[in-house]
Amino acid sequence: MDTGVIHGVRVSHEEVGVDEIEAVAAEDVRALVESLLDREGVSEAFALQTCNRAEAYVVADSEDAGHRALEEYVADVSEAAVVEMNHEESLRHLMRVAAGLESLVLGEDQILGQFKRAVETARGVGALGPTLETGLTKAVHVGERARTETRINEGATSIGSAAARLAETELDL
Repeated sequence: MDTGVIHGVRVSHEEVGVDEIEAVAAEDVRALVESLLDREGVSEAFALQTCNRAEAYVVADSEDAGHRALEEYVADVSEAAVVEMNHEESLRHLMRVAAGLESLVLGEDQILGQFKRAVETARGVGALGPTLETGLTKAVHVGERARTETRINEGATSIGSAAARLAETELDL
């Protein structure tokens, strides 16, 4: 069964500041996923947006079709801010995100919840098929295992808690 190839794009804290992430972020993730699904050659779609990242993925007939489907999504940011990912890179990155390896604070817990909500949003509009459903489900499992089998999420679990801990050590609170 030929299910297509995943193509992804991301704009994240690793490449740019908050302003460029905001420039690409959609006000309504559900509407974004629906619009990606309507693009020519696209059979599945997924988007993840947090304060530190804006990412979109499609399953398309070909890598070129996937690239074309995502061009409009990243049109408002500089080309240098955009990281394009092929099928394998997309899957690897999704697993790293769910595990907390791509967060500002290594292992922070909030991303897994945000990731699961994004999956439910895409599922709710019928945007997940066999390729993304399998990949996203595995990414969630990787994220859960990373937290239960390692100590990756011990200590500061968000930028806010890390800032609070630093303030406690530096100030008399």
